[in-house]
Parts: sequence; structure tokens; C-alpha cells
Amino acid sequence: MNTPETPSDKSFSIDLIFQALVSSPAPTSIYSGEDMIIRFANEGMLALWGKDSSVIGKPLMEAIPELEGQPFLELLREVWRSGKTYSVSEAPAKLIRNGQEVLDYFDYEYKALTDHNNKTWCILNTALNVTSRLEFLKQIEQKEAREQALNEEMAATLEELTCTNEELSISIKQLANSREYIRMIIEQAPVGIAMLKGSEHIVEIANPAILTIWGRKESEIIGYPHEEARPELKGQLVNKWIKEVYQSGKPKINTEFTVKLRHNDGLREAIVNSIYQPIFSDDGDISGVLVILEEITQQVLERRKNENDQQMLALAIDAGELATFYYQPATNLFSGNSLLRKWFGLSSDENLDLSLALAVILPEDRDRVIEAITHSLSNNSDGHYFIEYRIKNNVDKKIRLLQANGRVFYDRKGNPLSLNGTLRDITEQKKEEQRKDDFMGMVSHELKTPLTSLKAYLQMLQRIGLKTESPMPQNMLEKSLKQVDYMNGMINGFLNVSRLDSGQMHIDKTAFDFQVLFSEIEDEVLSTISTHNFVFRHSGPIEILADREKISQVLHNLIGNAIKYSPLKMSIIIQYVTVGDNSLKVSVHDHGIGISSDDQQRIFERYYRVKDINSKSIAGFGIGLYLCKEIIELHGGTIEVNSSQNEGTIFSFVLPIKGEKSIH
Repeated sequence: MNTPETPSDKSFSIDLIFQALVSSPAPTSIYSGEDMIIRFANEGMLALWGKDSSVIGKPLMEAIPELEGQPFLELLREVWRSGKTYSVSEAPAKLIRNGQEVLDYFDYEYKALTDHNNKTWCILNTALNVTSRLEFLKQIEQKEAREQALNEEMAATLEELTCTNEELSISIKQLANSREYIRMIIEQAPVGIAMLKGSEHIVEIANPAILTIWGRKESEIIGYPHEEARPELKGQLVNKWIKEVYQSGKPKINTEFTVKLRHNDGLREAIVNSIYQPIFSDDGDISGVLVILEEITQQVLERRKNENDQQMLALAIDAGELATFYYQPATNLFSGNSLLRKWFGLSSDENLDLSLALAVILPEDRDRVIEAITHSLSNNSDGHYFIEYRIKNNVDKKIRLLQANGRVFYDRKGNPLSLNGTLRDITEQKKEEQRKDDFMGMVSHELKTPLTSLKAYLQMLQRIGLKTESPMPQNMLEKSLKQVDYMNGMINGFLNVSRLDSGQMHIDKTAFDFQVLFSEIEDEVLSTISTHNFVFRHSGPIEILADREKISQVLHNLIGNAIKYSPLKMSIIIQYVTVGDNSLKVSVHDHGIGISSDDQQRIFERYYRVKDINSKSIAGFGIGLYLCKEIIELHGGTIEVNSSQNEGTIFSFVLPIKGEKSIH
């Protein structure tokens, strides 16, 4: 006796599964034939193409003519002929949206479905627009590693599916229009799909993707009421939504919904996109609920982190009054924030080209900027970009001196994608430095003569004081002479800065034994300074060709800094060693308050002083280390600092032992 077919048996037709795929958030389409006739395309794929449903039934190139000259049709034909799946990540595609050509990037897959003769009867195309990923270049590098692992896992899965492809193809042909056909499509779907039957929501089908998300095995789910099989959902909204969909016949769609799912013996918090779709029988009755689930936890967390990072970066940029720029060499696109547009006199709605920005740069600086950009994008560049130049826009006509600092970002093949960076208006800073230079140059020359006379008078008084028996006047005169020498050294420093700016700093190189100079400085320091413990480490005689007086000045300056920034009675180690055959390395190591990493980047700049609350009372103009750097570099050497806060500082410089007789 034949039993009547139940409503639920009638419900699982190919029309219903196509209805479910239409509702899927993943863009999906199906093609057939050598001309790739579009047999199916859900809303996601139509939106991706920028088309409406009228393209269904047309050949792909007729429906989307902008694909002409792009590789997609040939790839599809190769998949059709070979029966082999083709998938790719971050592939470019030009499409027409709202009448305009748009270049986007996609992860897409062409999957051939074959019959028992291994002949392709249709191609399943899934795609995902990933253009926004490229906006976060730093995060892309981290994401690519994860995608690589995912691709390998997908490749392994596809290999397993390929091995059973013949058997699956035969089954698909034999069971077309049957429930088993629907089940197979669901099993291979890239998103989680489950079918709940009847008013008790018995789990009839649950594909591997949704079992992974649920943290369940098939044996724990199939044949059981959904609410009973998944007790972890008690107190959450999922079961309520399923009941409402079954009773009302209206779908329920959730975006970025947070739910607690089973994980090992406990729960984990996940973020999902979900669709609860009513399933109707042929007579219009609701026979079940189709659940489509996609977990996006990692993507959302990364996006939120990126958004937070972007907000923090934006706050830092605003606080620092920085303009940001972005240059894409492939398209010559140049863009930036509102402050950049203001400085360059550009409207907010203007599509920028690099030539518009270059036109604002003063002519005498323009070629230098073009050369710096070209070099930073070249193969022999380290990708860093730093330059100072002047601009004058056509709005406020104000001349600004800008300091540009940026770096190049590359694709996986090492080709430059973009040059990103910041601009800082240093107009007032440079004016202030010039005012300081002018003031110091003037004051230094004016003070030199009276200071020389004052020292002569003090020395005369010192000689007269030798005839008295009282030691007090003599001590006072010695202290006064030390202060005069200190002021004289400061003035000489100012004069040296002026000479550097005018190109008159003269380096008079002579051959001398560095050990003798080192011993002289040792005797002087040990006899005049008792506030710290000094350790001078010799390495024997070394004859070098250098300006003896200026190298002595550098060493005195570094020792003076160590004294100023070290607690009383702490050790200060001064030593020299040879490096290789033609270099001398001298270092001064203190155990003082240390220097932060930010300050270390700028400590050799003119007028720069360490911004530390503990050093506010220490006198100085911020020119000592600047002069040390200039003197060492005029000798063809290098100077550096290594420091950790509260752990001490090591200043060291390296000089070539041999060199030319003199240099300006």
C-alpha cells in the first residue's frame, strides 16, 4: 500500500534550494556552455556585477561587455573543457557600476560540476569583493599568512572532493530533482546550511560547515529537535527566531550577530551573519526552516581593531597638526586629508593628480621633490622618503616650508603599490632656529672681547693674591676663572654653529697619538671633577690624522653630558679601541637617567633637548651634541647613542685613523 507523500517530502525541490541560494549572503552564479550562458545569479552576484536579473539567460560577455579583454571568459572555458576547478585571490576586475568603470579586487572560484562521463554540465561561480582589504596594507601582510593556510586547507579539501568527483557526478545525474541532489549541493556549500523539519524543528540536514561553527558532530544533531540538540542556546535568541520564522513565514536576517557557541567542554563567543528562511511545501504550508550561517568572528574583530587603530592614528595626526598623503604610481592618484588640501589650496571634491600637487611646490624645489619621489619608488631604494620643500598655493598665497616623511608599500612581487606618509609645517620652527642663530652669532661676537678682558683681570688678581696668606680669595678667583672658561666654551660653541651655517668651520687635521690626548683629558677630569667616579680605559698608542682640538672638544662635551645626566658618585667609563685596520672607536658610558627611544631619534638635532621632567633644571641650549655630530661627520666618521631609561647611556663615535691633511 502506497503511503501519501508528506508535505516535508515535497518541500525539498531544486526550486527551493535555488531559493535558499538566492538568499545566501555569498555572491553565487551558475554558467553552462562554451559561451557561458548565465543560468543563475543571486542578488549578491548581481550587485557585484552592477546588473539586474535581466542578464540571466544571456552569454556572459553579452551580459557584461566590460569583461572584454579581461581573462575571465578564457578561464571559464578552460574550466568547462578540463572539468578542473579554478580559484584565485585578490584578482582585479573592471566592472561598470552606475555608469562608471570601477576596478575592484575579488576572491573567486569557478567549480565544474561533471556527469558520470566526466563531462562538465555547469560551472558554479562564487565570489567575494575584497577591495577594502587593500586599504589596510599593514594588516594585509598578516592576513595573507592566514589566507595561505586557508588556501592549503581548501586545496586539500578540493583534492578529496576531486577524488570522489566521478561518484558524485553519477549520483547528481541519477538523483536530479531529488532530496539527495539538494543534500549534495548543501554539503558542498561554502557557508553553513541546516534544514529543520516540522514544528519541533528536527535537524534533518546539517552540512560540515555548520557543524564546525556549532562545535557538534553529525551524530549529535541529525534526527534531534534543534533546541534539544543544542542546549547551549538556552537564554539566547536563536530558538525564538526559529519559532517566529516557522509561525510567521517571514525570513529573519541578522548581520554581525553575537552568539555563544559550544567549544570543547565550554562556550565561546562568535560573531555570525545568519538567515532563517521558511521552507514552504507545494500547497503553501510551512514545512520547516532553512538556516544559513556564516561565521565572521575574525574578520569583524580585525576590522574593529583596524577601525580603532585608525581612530587613534587620526587623533595623533590631528594632535600633531600633520597632513597625510597617499600617492599611487600606477594611476598617478594623489590624495590626502583635509589639512593637506588646505595647505595645497585644493578643493575637497577634487580628483587629485600628482601634477596638481607638484604645481604648488616652488619651482626651485620642484625638481628635487620629483627626484626624491622617483628614487623612493625605484628598485635600489629602501622605500623611505624624506625631504623638506616649500609650497605656495593659489588661495592664501602663503609660503610654507614642509617636511615630508613617508614610506613605500609593495605587493607580493615587490612592485611599489603606494607611497604613504605625513607632512609637517616647519615654517615657524625654521624661523625660530634662524632667530636663535642670528642672536647667538651676534651675542657671541659681542661677548668675546669683554670676556677675554675679564679673564685677564682675574688672572692678574690671582697672581697678586699669591702674596697673601689667606686661601679664601685664591679659591674664589679659581672658581671665577672656571666660570669664565665655561662661558668661553659656550660662546665658542655658538660661534662654531654660525661657522657651520656659513661653511667656515675649518677642520685642521694633523697626525698625533690619541693615547696622549686621552691621558691629558684623563688628568684634567680627575684633577678638576670629584662628583663622579671616572674609569679611563686605554688601548695603547694609536696615531690618527684628525683635528686634535676639535676631537678634544667632542670628548669633553660627551663627558660633560654624562656628568650632567648622572647621579652623584656614579661611575662614568671612558674608553677607546681600534676597529678593523683603519677605525678608532671612542665611547662614554654613564649609568644615569637614560634617554627615551623617541628622544634618541632627535638628540643630535640643533637646539633639541631631552624632554624629561627629571632634567628640566639642567642648563644648556641643545647645541653640544649637534656640534659633536657635525665635527665627527666632517672627519668622515659616525656618532651614535644607545640608551635605556634609568639604565644609563652610551655615546660613541668612530673615526677613520687615516685621512686627508685638512678639510673644510
